[in-house]
Amino acid sequence: MTETLPRSLLVITAFWNKIGLIASLILIGLSLSAQSKIEAERLRLFNEQFFAAENAKNRDELDKALVLFEALHQKDPENALVHYELAQLYAREEDQAKAIYHAERAQDLDPDNSWYFRLLLAVYEQFGLQESLQKSLKAALRKNPENEALHFQLAESYYRSGKSDKALNQLEKLEALIGVQEQISNQKKSIYLEIGDLDGAVLELKKLIQKYPKNLDYRGSLGQVYQANGKVEEAFQVYQEMLLIDSLDPRPHLDLANYYQEKGDLHQSLFHLKQAMGSSQLDMERKIAVLLSLFEVSSKDSLLTAKSFELLDEIVSQEPEDPRIYAMYGDYLSREGRDREAISFYKKALAYGEKFQIWEQILLIEMQNRLFEDLRNDAPEAIESFPNQPLPYLLAGIAHQEGDKLNEALEFLEDGLTYVFNNARLQSEFYLQLAAVYHDLENHRESDNYFDEVLAINPKHAGALNNYAYYLSQRDERLDEALEMSTLANTLSPENPVYLDTKAWILHRLERNEEAKPILERALVLMVADDAELLEHYGDILRALAENDLARIQYEKAQNIQFSEERAKKLNDLP
Repeated sequence: MTETLPRSLLVITAFWNKIGLIASLILIGLSLSAQSKIEAERLRLFNEQFFAAENAKNRDELDKALVLFEALHQKDPENALVHYELAQLYAREEDQAKAIYHAERAQDLDPDNSWYFRLLLAVYEQFGLQESLQKSLKAALRKNPENEALHFQLAESYYRSGKSDKALNQLEKLEALIGVQEQISNQKKSIYLEIGDLDGAVLELKKLIQKYPKNLDYRGSLGQVYQANGKVEEAFQVYQEMLLIDSLDPRPHLDLANYYQEKGDLHQSLFHLKQAMGSSQLDMERKIAVLLSLFEVSSKDSLLTAKSFELLDEIVSQEPEDPRIYAMYGDYLSREGRDREAISFYKKALAYGEKFQIWEQILLIEMQNRLFEDLRNDAPEAIESFPNQPLPYLLAGIAHQEGDKLNEALEFLEDGLTYVFNNARLQSEFYLQLAAVYHDLENHRESDNYFDEVLAINPKHAGALNNYAYYLSQRDERLDEALEMSTLANTLSPENPVYLDTKAWILHRLERNEEAKPILERALVLMVADDAELLEHYGDILRALAENDLARIQYEKAQNIQFSEERAKKLNDLP
């Protein structure tokens, strides 16, 4: 028999049960609230770390970014965005395995995200995984069969992996989807030409011509394809059709100029070339390109050279303020040896737009022609416009040294040297010239130091070895060392008359005149024109060997070239 509880006790029990239920609900609520706070805190910390990683990546601190994103990956290995970021970083690091793993995981975790899909394709492309790329593209096309970009990308992938048939088939599908388009037909044409299917390439161009009958570019391409494949009559017919459509358009004239040039009909070729170049529809870039193509061809043909100058004159009249045509005119004149005229055209180019390359041409021409007075004026002007370019300083230094303006030369050279970076050859030229100027200033210690600097950079610098040796011989110092340097210079640059003269002169200083004589005789044979200094050296050697009559002849030859009081005294002193 069950004992029945009193009603009052039942009420109390029910009350406490109710209180217990409420307490339990409160505890559960408190627990959920705490859990929510914990989750919120975890999310906040995750976001902070993510933004820190992003900031490191944006500052190109890739190692730090990788560490931070990898830590995030450990916290949340199913986070697609973290995989996406890691894939990008590892791709930049060329880590193929990790880049692919994270790109694929990002795509698996969020397959509808177009950014993740594009990254996956880019990673496959970067590492040349065309099979994987094609598999992904085909899967995407099954979901979205009318996506034009996917079709084209798949065709390109087939083409790059050598599957020409599949590439063409894919392009056919795309063409069926959107109709005849230039990009598709041009791609198909390229593939057909590559596999040797001329008819296929021609068909693609004809489809474009049929769709766009007034577009001369497609007809021009067809003519060029015919011409390149030996179908010259078909090409000529296409060019004539282009003329019928628009005889003033420069394109058919350019094509016909090329056609007639290949046939050897220079007269017709030049006629059409002049028609094209005279057209206002031909932009300056194309005109310059044509003149560039003529530059080499015309160098061996006087008629073509004359016609080139006619074209240049015509373009100058059309575009009188375009610096490019004046610069091109200068190039043609310089090629023909008309350097003074070339400089005038280069300076016209500068009047309409300064470029350092034009100044460089002017200064180098002046240097090559030993126009030192002009160079002393123009090099400082170039420096004003381009103060950070070292070459004008070097040439200004040389020009001022040649004019016996040694302190000015020194200033230009020392200033210019500060602008030489990561160019050992140019640095050596500055050192070499500084050595020469200090020699002229009779500061032999500084001169020798600069020669040593050159040889520290390049121990086989023939010019430095020769000049150093010659200056030492003039001072009658360290002659054995000078002879070693001169011998090495002649080994490095044999049959150089200047270097042979230096060696002979050092041997003369060492009183080894029997050895010096044949060396200097060889130098005189190699000289293009008689040189007063070499002749005098030869006279000195002959005088030392008591061959006075021959010595007199050499001194007199030297005097006829350049009079010298010292040389006159030598003549008077001869018995």
